[in-house]
Amino acid sequence: MVIHVCDEAKNLKEDFVCPRDLLISEMKYFAEYLSVDAQRWEEVDISVHCDVHIFDWLIRYVKRNSKESEADEMPTLEPSNVISILISSEFLKMDSLVEKCIHYCHKNMNAIVATPCNMNCINANLVTHIADLFRHNEVEELKDKRDKFKSKLFCKKIERLFDPEYVNPDSRGNAATLYRCCLCKKLLTKETERRIPCVPGKINIDQHGNIVYVHIRDKTWEVHEYLIGLHEELKSWRDVYWRLWGTVNWLTCSRCNQSFLCTEFSHCQYHSQPVLYPGVASALGSTGTGVYPCCNQKVLRFDPTTLPKGCKVRDHMVELPPESKDGDALPSQSEEGDALLSQTAQILNDLLHHRDVIVVPFTKDENSDSGIGLGDDKGLECDVLVEPNTPWGPKTGEINAFLSLKNWTLQLKQQSLLSEEEEYTTGSEVTEDEVGDEEEVCKKPAGRKEKLKKSYRHPKKAVSSPSVQKREKPSDKSSSRDASPFIVSMQQNKWDASRSLRYNQDAQREDDQRRMSEITGHLIKMRLGDLDRVKSKDSKEYAGGIYSRLEAQIKASAQVSARQSNAEKNPRSKARFGQGRPT
Repeated sequence: MVIHVCDEAKNLKEDFVCPRDLLISEMKYFAEYLSVDAQRWEEVDISVHCDVHIFDWLIRYVKRNSKESEADEMPTLEPSNVISILISSEFLKMDSLVEKCIHYCHKNMNAIVATPCNMNCINANLVTHIADLFRHNEVEELKDKRDKFKSKLFCKKIERLFDPEYVNPDSRGNAATLYRCCLCKKLLTKETERRIPCVPGKINIDQHGNIVYVHIRDKTWEVHEYLIGLHEELKSWRDVYWRLWGTVNWLTCSRCNQSFLCTEFSHCQYHSQPVLYPGVASALGSTGTGVYPCCNQKVLRFDPTTLPKGCKVRDHMVELPPESKDGDALPSQSEEGDALLSQTAQILNDLLHHRDVIVVPFTKDENSDSGIGLGDDKGLECDVLVEPNTPWGPKTGEINAFLSLKNWTLQLKQQSLLSEEEEYTTGSEVTEDEVGDEEEVCKKPAGRKEKLKKSYRHPKKAVSSPSVQKREKPSDKSSSRDASPFIVSMQQNKWDASRSLRYNQDAQREDDQRRMSEITGHLIKMRLGDLDRVKSKDSKEYAGGIYSRLEAQIKASAQVSARQSNAEKNPRSKARFGQGRPT
């Protein structure tokens, strides 16, 4: 087969001859054009537009094992030609040569970047294959002054962090399940959500007695906007990768015994002075509560939450356990332990080398009782503690992680987030028809009371009950509740002697729960406003994609501005008329 090569850049033309079978086996691109019928070979005219020297190198590589090439030298890869050969071999489907070029690029990337070759011609598939051979520390050590290829490698490393099926040798965590919590504002994954503490109000106990944390997903947070904003803040994809790597990986501190994200390496809270517990005859009146002299923060002697507290911060301390010996455990267990130990040591080493990019500065958490500055007078006034020695009387100025007004605020916020997605009803509503025998005697007066009962059940909203059952949420109720002002429905519900005792008790209980739900909703609007409220109508996805969503936002903003302009017309005209009277 004769192949005509046209080098337009150098204005050269040259013909190359290669056997058909060898051409098809090495360059699979021509296999679909060269049919089996030998009579049609003469009809095929092959013309290739590329560099003459590169194609000559490729033909010599194709004939490397033939008898004709014994006198010729075996072509070798060089930093100046490997990129052109890689692109040409990938186009001609020369798989073996592509693999050689990729491994050559991995070993000689510093020399390749120093040459005047154009690295932008490498497609995304080849960049992915090259990036998979690099460890992130090897990418970090590349000397690429003009940034011809280093940022592309880090971008591929970021993509691999979000690949749930990729086994990443550089990262224990995966960012495929990354989300932000509505309450603590931390970025979490499926692996870290039960290890990283949330606000004190979201503490649970598992079946083994261990403390677990439950976070609430923020539906308004999008990972693409987060990455774009992070790139605008850090100015390079290299820094974005390390910050994201620190977000999805975690370690355990030997000082505070808490798991922490690598981005929070410098957030180990402590007190500079030890706690002082008063004696029996002290003026404080309780030996179970102590005070830190450094910040006057009060603390329980036996705190079941084990949340880290402190007025100062320092670096976490990670102690690596000693390596297991052969006789200590089974071979499979020792191998798993050694692998986990080496992985922990690798994460700690990478964190210490790039802590200037990974670690974020510590900020006080306003929703957490463990934040710095709890010793202020304003904070102590809001906390109460029910002492076991006193008869149910709350003492002001005591700290309790469970019974505090701060946690009550968090509970209101959590209930508001839940009530916007689903509506709850008590179990007593299911058994409302199970009434006593007295109802059969007094059916007529009961019929009139049934209407009254339905009328006060209608505005009932989300309530907190030990046994809850989900029910479909009508769309018209949610909009009316958010828009309407706080009005407690005054129902004339009295004890009905003609009904059974169980019916009257259920009616009274449900009326109390309805009233409390209305009060709770009003307190949420007063204390929290619309801040961090997740609305399902804002988070719905449009079928047309981002353009239809932008169009809907523009239409909504135009309608709001039109309403405001119509509402302002009458007051403005009255004001102008009123100002004209004195003149």
